[in-house]
Amino acid sequence: MAQYNDVQTGTIGVIGAISAILTFVIIAAAQVLYYQYQSEETQRKEIDAPITSADHLVDAQTAELNSYGWVDREKGIVSLPIERAKQEVLATMSSSAPSSSETKP
Repeated sequence: MAQYNDVQTGTIGVIGAISAILTFVIIAAAQVLYYQYQSEETQRKEIDAPITSADHLVDAQTAELNSYGWVDREKGIVSLPIERAKQEVLATMSSSAPSSSETKP
């Protein structure tokens, strides 16, 4: 009966080293591909995003806030630009606020 004690440790060591290097290269390549695809997806979703209908809605609302118009002609209700309305409210509030001389006893 023949015994086989000729284990080739050198060959096993070389195959193990090559396997470790190959595993490292595959992991590094997978990571590079992942970050490349992630960058492309970010570019597509965030940077190259098309203008949506919500942008047009915001533009329409901004135009409405900055224009004059009738809300109800029969009741005589109009809309003012928002800045003009703010001035009107401040003027009304300052004219109806009691002066400092009136509040002192």
